[in-house]
Amino acid sequence: MKRAVGIVCAAALTFFAGLRLTAQDVRPVAPSEADVAISEGRLADAEKLLFDASFASAHDPAARGALGMFLASRGRLKVGAVLLDEARQFGGDPAVIDARLARVDMWLGDWAAIAALKHYASAGPLHERALWLVNHPSARGGDDSVTVALEPNEIAGLGRVTLTVGGENVDVDIDPAADGLVLPSNGAVTAASLQFGMHDSTSVAVVYAVGIGAMRLANVPARLSPVARPTIGLDVLAPLMPTFDAGAHALTLRQHPAQGQGDLLPIVLGFPGLSFVARQGQPLVSMGSAAGRAALRGSRWTFDVRRGAIVVLP
Repeated sequence: MKRAVGIVCAAALTFFAGLRLTAQDVRPVAPSEADVAISEGRLADAEKLLFDASFASAHDPAARGALGMFLASRGRLKVGAVLLDEARQFGGDPAVIDARLARVDMWLGDWAAIAALKHYASAGPLHERALWLVNHPSARGGDDSVTVALEPNEIAGLGRVTLTVGGENVDVDIDPAADGLVLPSNGAVTAASLQFGMHDSTSVAVVYAVGIGAMRLANVPARLSPVARPTIGLDVLAPLMPTFDAGAHALTLRQHPAQGQGDLLPIVLGFPGLSFVARQGQPLVSMGSAAGRAALRGSRWTFDVRRGAIVVLP
């Protein structure tokens, strides 16, 4: 071994089966038994099917890649990345696999792995930023735990919090359908950032310092745009074990893992996007959907990607 994607229920077909397509092959592919199991929320069944397929065809890149993406989507990010690496070695489409590895490695914060991706090198500013972050890694400081105000904002996401960037406050929506940090390219933000160039109409950047209450994040990857709605994805907050308490209008973040006791609702990451099993035996729901919001309304819950679950606290 070299190293020791929308609503998942709707996108599982292209997300997993796409590993067996070339860049020119756009023929539709019927959903597999595992795809169907995922969409129906039968995640244990899907995992068994994918493991069995990979075991039966040990060097099939599609089987290995699909298993890797599934495990990554369930929070087993490092294992998923290793299996995707193996899928490429077994003949999987390097461009497709590199694109998916880049998304998984961003959740891991593994910028060295991202910078080493051959097909990511053509991404220009994105690759330059990855190289810079290898030598200037992101870091955290300040209080070990903070609780900040969480303004309700269901239409735009999980609520709105205030960040401090360049000495100014910026209100950002926590958007489960997005990833990364997106900020307005105003004078204060650009002065507090290092920019590498444009990609998809936004400026690829690193923000030197971001404050959330008494907690400080250093060298935070971001996208800047004069017309962007300020947002922050769960990939940025996941290492901080966020606990949402809509009733108290509060968000708690922690620099060190804490395993809370409660009911586990299994998650499936979409890179970007997040779906979860709100009730056993029922289909996945998107976190941003009306059903997803209703399932968590009134609850206090922690997003625990290490356990592959939303933990609904007593």
